[in-house]
Parts: sequence; C-alpha cells; structure tokens
Amino acid sequence: MGPIKRFICFAVIFENIHLGLTERSVSQNDESGYCLKLENRVSALGNVMKNLQDEKIMTEKKMDYIRQEIITSKSQYEGKFNILEMELKTTKEQLSNAKDIVTKLENYMQLNGFKIDEIEDISGLGVAEDTAEKVKRVLLPSTSTSSVAFSASLINHQENLSVYQKIRFDYVITNVGSGYNPVTGVFKATVPGLYFFTVVIMSHATEDIETQIVKNGIQIVNTYSGDSTTWNQGSQSVVLQLTAGDNVYIQIQNNKGVNDGNIRIFGQSWSSFSGFLIANTQ
Repeated sequence: MGPIKRFICFAVIFENIHLGLTERSVSQNDESGYCLKLENRVSALGNVMKNLQDEKIMTEKKMDYIRQEIITSKSQYEGKFNILEMELKTTKEQLSNAKDIVTKLENYMQLNGFKIDEIEDISGLGVAEDTAEKVKRVLLPSTSTSSVAFSASLINHQENLSVYQKIRFDYVITNVGSGYNPVTGVFKATVPGLYFFTVVIMSHATEDIETQIVKNGIQIVNTYSGDSTTWNQGSQSVVLQLTAGDNVYIQIQNNKGVNDGNIRIFGQSWSSFSGFLIANTQ
C-alpha cells in the first residue's frame, strides 16, 4: 500500500474513532477494509477524470476544426465578393467606353450619309454587352445587305502562352455569318464594311496580362488586366474598316519575364471576344 493511500486510511480510521463511531481498537482487517474501499473510490474517480480529460481533448479538436471552417468560409466569401466588385467596376468602364463609341458612330453615320432609324437613350443600360447590342440594332445603314456578328468566350484557363500567340476563345455563343473560327481564334470578314470589336480579358489573382486587338498582323489597340492582390478584368473596343478576307484576332503582348514566364488567362467565361458588322460598304 502506498504512503498516500495508507495516510488516507489512517485519517479515516482516526476520524471514526474521534467521533465515537467505534469503541474498540481498529484491527488490521478493519484497516484493510477501509483502505480497499478507498482504493476502489480513488480508482473510479481516476477513470472519471480520464474520461473528462479525453472529452476535453475531443472538444478542443472540434473547436479547432470549426474555427478553421469559419476562417476558410470567410476567405471564400471575401474572394467571391472581390470578383463581383471587380466585375461591377469593369462593367462601368465598358459602359462608359461603349457610350463614347455610340457617339462617334452617330457622328460617322451622319457625316457619311447612313440612315439612323432610331436613336434610343442608353444611359440606363446595365452592361456593356447590352450597349453593343443597342448599337447593332439602332444604327442601320441604308446599304446593309448582310448580317455578321459573333461572340465567343474562354471556357478553359489558358496557360504557358507565348508572346504574340493568338488567343483561342473556344466557346462560341453567336456566329452569324460563320466569320469566327474557334479553332484558330481568328475572325475573317466575309463582307467589306465597318465593324465593331470588343475584348474582355481576366487575369489570375496577383498577375498581369497584356493583349492586343490585331488586324492582318498589325497591332491596333492594347488591353491590360492585372492587380497586385486579386483577379482583374481589362477591356478594349475598336471600330475597324475591313475588306473581305481581312483577319482580326486577339494576341498576347506580355514579355517573357511577366509572371515568371507563365503567361496565362482566366477562363470560365470571364474572358470573351465579340464583334459585328455595323455597315456594309459593298
């Protein structure tokens, strides 16, 4: 018997004697009986303490797991919010650019004798794509005999791109006149005329991407997308005079040192290329 347990036994026996609960000397058997009961109680109490300790450890693990889930969920929601905020910012910029283009087109049409059937107020439009659709619908040249329009987006992320490489927007949304080729990423004019083109490029988080709208191998305008902390979209639009057979496409402009040489574009329909015939000059 250990010294602590023996001390407890003696203490209990002494207390019983002191209180007058026994009038005779405690025998060795009585001492052993008390001690055995105490040992059993101490053992049971030890088991209870061990179970409580195990439950405490499990509870702490559950709390750590819940805490990590909260942190992860917060990060995901913040990322989605940043993307939506960025999309809203880009949309406002596209709308402003489209309004400028509408004004220029109206002036061009009037100076060159085209018919403007209807000029609608587009100040309340929500997105630049709607603006482009308005432009196509309301500015109808009197000599127009053909319809040409296309719109394509990038479904898969494109990575390890090289400088001057064509971007192939693989998901065709609209291709009236079959001028756009999703295999090559090139639009080929089938009729001469005045065309409107627009491109939206989304960069990966913390990365930069520079692209160009190109006509027959000649750079026309540049587009930049990038942000030091999150994803970002850049857009550009242009009106071009094309002859039948002219090619228009989007190509990479980055130098090889950007993003450690891994030039890539965010897909999932966040990047797109569109165009349509404004006026047939045939």
